[in-house]
Amino acid sequence: MQKQIDKYFWDGASNISGEYKLKRIIEYASFPDLISYPLEDFKKYLPAIRIENLRTSKKRKEFIKCILPFLSGSQTWEEIIDKLTGIGKS
Repeated sequence: MQKQIDKYFWDGASNISGEYKLKRIIEYASFPDLISYPLEDFKKYLPAIRIENLRTSKKRKEFIKCILPFLSGSQTWEEIIDKLTGIGKS
């Protein structure tokens, strides 16, 4: 895991599930750290997370809900954001 992400696991990162790690990142990470989290882990674990139960802002929950349709067909965060905003469509 990247150094900037490690700070969100102040109570240790061993013996915890990938789903729990993603929940912690969504709930506590700054936006730049959120989008630096491995996209493959987002794709793998986000479907198992109940977004409405996350302890984070309404805006963050809405963002996560908005990107859901674009996760599986995207390879990068940039691609997800482009699809979300309609950038790059002709």
